Amino acid sequence: MTETQPENSPPHLFQKWLDELPYQLLLLERVLLPEDFPFDYGPLSLDALEAQLLEQDSSGQESGQRAEFVESATACLGEVLLGVAGGAWGWNTRPVDGRPGQPVICPDPELELSPIAPMLLISYALRVRTGTAFAEEMARLRQAVTARQQAIPGWQPVKEHTPLVDPRVARPEDPVLSAWLAERSEGLSAWVEDAFDGAWRWNFHPGTLDWLEAVVKQRFATVVEFDADRNEPFVQGACWYLGEVIRRNKGAVWQYIPFDPDAEPGAPGSRENVWTEVPFVDQPEKRIGGAAIPLECLRELLQEGEGDGKPDEGQRGLKDELFWFRASSYAQVGALLMRLGMVSREKVDSVLTEYARFAHDELTPHEVPDALASFGVAVSAHADDVDDLEGSYTSLLKEAAALTDGAVTITDVRLHGGEYGEILEFVRNGVPVTQDTEHHSFDYLDHLAISEFIGHVDPGPGDDSRRFYFVDFVRLRDATFDSYYVFATPEQATVLEKELGLDLR
Repeated sequence: MTETQPENSPPHLFQKWLDELPYQLLLLERVLLPEDFPFDYGPLSLDALEAQLLEQDSSGQESGQRAEFVESATACLGEVLLGVAGGAWGWNTRPVDGRPGQPVICPDPELELSPIAPMLLISYALRVRTGTAFAEEMARLRQAVTARQQAIPGWQPVKEHTPLVDPRVARPEDPVLSAWLAERSEGLSAWVEDAFDGAWRWNFHPGTLDWLEAVVKQRFATVVEFDADRNEPFVQGACWYLGEVIRRNKGAVWQYIPFDPDAEPGAPGSRENVWTEVPFVDQPEKRIGGAAIPLECLRELLQEGEGDGKPDEGQRGLKDELFWFRASSYAQVGALLMRLGMVSREKVDSVLTEYARFAHDELTPHEVPDALASFGVAVSAHADDVDDLEGSYTSLLKEAAALTDGAVTITDVRLHGGEYGEILEFVRNGVPVTQDTEHHSFDYLDHLAISEFIGHVDPGPGDDSRRFYFVDFVRLRDATFDSYYVFATPEQATVLEKELGLDLR
């Protein structure tokens, strides 16, 4: 039997710190710091964090609020420094501020550096008030890394995985989950007809979660009633829809943990673990990504038993679940494309340098395909007015052809016939192609025609399996959006769909 460590023992305190680390980082990002804070876990983060610490130290805040901020800042500072020097979190038994020890970061052993106590570094920064203490420490670590790389070319510091903070590899899709997702998707129309008398409000926009919540509460008065129907089509369809709203708006993936008879009690895979044998949405590829079990989210809307029917003012609604999920950013999209072999590191670095000011900002669903175009793996057709129809079609076709690396060439693009031009002609690899179009003015492209002729720019059967996929995403009401086409292999398209919340077809 494993011995239980005393509450003030170093192992217990260290484990408690690691367990609370994701919460501290989320608290800092979502509550304690302004929305425009640059959370790049790099130099921008450290400079801005030190400035905020100095400002709050001079603001006359209550000691409890200051302590809360310092605790979260410690977590962020440590993670940034670990990103430079590698290594892992550790614990030092030296007391600080009445605490029996403090967290430290231990740089990659090959650097032969002493552990660094972020809390002491924060205290030093507040004492000297130069605003550069964090940057100087980062520069010291970088100098040590550079010296090691000069001695051993190609060497890189290794950062140990911080649980629930660092990105991780998603689980392979389980056959049970694949079958469940296919059944739910195919049964969407029947689910809507049965549950909502066919009223079609279900476009995966976050606002539709208010309607879903209302219908669930109307259908079930208590958790007992809900549990009795948990395996029936209505509840299972509601679980899928809630998960899809999260996936499509925040870029989460569906996951499933099968029962494992060898799992420790309470561990994932055991019967006691709430995540076992139930579909859930997760963000393993994102730093401090969110995770939720839709079934439990729906269940929490209801009363445990017979009550007075009065709503709980503190109860979270379904839309609140989105708060805990991190939407995709240019940096995350670039990292994914590089992992898939669709772009080079040089291309990613150049785009992120160009967009440095907002490279880590969260993207809305319609901005994700625009990011794909920025990285040079997609083309877009303008939805608003254009200056020249024929010129716009020419640019689109030639930009698409350029992505094929010479497999397809497009020449002699011409729009003619009718009042605004009804026949589009072009030459693909020397072969004429004709496409009917429909225009009601000189200003707007025919997006249906584009979806039909973009396939002519596919390399075709043979060694190159890449083709153009239409990118669908959650759309706001009464808004105009460009059309996007991503150039990818079937395998790459599957990953882009799953991890970026898109539909590719």
